Amino acid sequence: MNKFLLFLTGCISPVLLWAVSLDIETVEKRDFKAGEEIVFTVCAKDDAGKKLVSGSFDLEIKDSGRVLIETRKINLAEKGNPFSFTTRLDRPGFVFVSSPGYVDSDGKKEKWAMKPFYPYGGAAVEPEKIIAGTERPEDFDRFWQEGIKAFESAEVTVEALENIKRDGYKVSRVTVKFPDGSGAITGFLSIPEKPGKYPALAAVPGAGPGSVSPQPYWSSPVPAIELWMNVHLFPTADNAAEQSRRYRKYNESFPGKAYYLHNAGNRDEYIYRKVWLALNRAMDFVAELPEFDGRHFAITGNSQGGGTALAVGSLNKNVTCIVASVAALCDHGGWKMNRMPGWPMLYFNCKKVDVEKSYPYFDGVNFAVNIHVPVLMSAGFVDTTCFPSSVFAAYNKIPSKNKRLYRMYRYGHRTAPEFPAEVREFLAKELTR
Repeated sequence: MNKFLLFLTGCISPVLLWAVSLDIETVEKRDFKAGEEIVFTVCAKDDAGKKLVSGSFDLEIKDSGRVLIETRKINLAEKGNPFSFTTRLDRPGFVFVSSPGYVDSDGKKEKWAMKPFYPYGGAAVEPEKIIAGTERPEDFDRFWQEGIKAFESAEVTVEALENIKRDGYKVSRVTVKFPDGSGAITGFLSIPEKPGKYPALAAVPGAGPGSVSPQPYWSSPVPAIELWMNVHLFPTADNAAEQSRRYRKYNESFPGKAYYLHNAGNRDEYIYRKVWLALNRAMDFVAELPEFDGRHFAITGNSQGGGTALAVGSLNKNVTCIVASVAALCDHGGWKMNRMPGWPMLYFNCKKVDVEKSYPYFDGVNFAVNIHVPVLMSAGFVDTTCFPSSVFAAYNKIPSKNKRLYRMYRYGHRTAPEFPAEVREFLAKELTR
């Protein structure tokens, strides 16, 4: 996960920037039926963008990232470039095509470049029929309502920040202390300077160090009160370097060196329980502000933030719409259905801990059934962090009559250039209706 985040921030080596590249895509950009023939095209290019005429590589074709369907050995001198091949999937899920690397005519091995597109291909097969692998506990709602009740007494403090400027907004530091004294989360509250009544928006960042900026990943396209909270139990720093230092120290304090796996086998102590309850409490605090219009409250997020948007969006009584892009924390039990679950893949990453009894309480598929407000989601068809099947497993459980999932056919765990406009249009409508 951390290596992937480094890639997103541009910290990649020149070798990857100029290596050979592989384009894999379906001829038709649509959903397919089970058993239907799917045609993929493949084109391999050198570092100058010219089509390779020699060399070889393997193509691995999998069902939902988990089950190997077949491996094809490709010799470009014999096959030609570009070329096409067909495959099919006999059940709802995703066809995932990848290649471990390229071998030139002299036997030299190279990794495929990660730009402009990942060297993967994906196709959806009746994704609306994907059934979640996680069963909903009978006491799921009671578990979370008891938590919300306990956090009604959580102290929320707001401190004006003179050193952080945001045009048109007054920015404050927000701290929510856990009622049992075990910690707190911190973040930012931005309120428009112009007097009036405004919609509100809440969010948390994707996995990683967190944010030292007061503006959410998916911000409001109209003036709004914005609550942007980090999930870590250390105070938000004043600059990115210090935030990263605190994050490294924080992660090192856990046995698994990863905050998102901490206490995953204990439903009462898993890291997201108190964080989500604290965020819910902060949102209730915002809803009581005199500047809130009392009618429009969005929760948005990407990856970890997307999973949080589904979870807290289903819990908070003030929420009127949700944006959850490439949502994490979905379909933890997907492995039971021979699919890859979404990040943080608790079953695979917590082998020494019994997480099967705890992870259903933190699964987007189980929060989804309580979502009745408008929802916009996205899924990357070649996302190997939050597999598209895991996102659809949650999406399919949402009973809202106003829901949409934006398909990013050639993208992995990042945003297609067209999707931000979709988010802005959605939020502009839902926060002013």
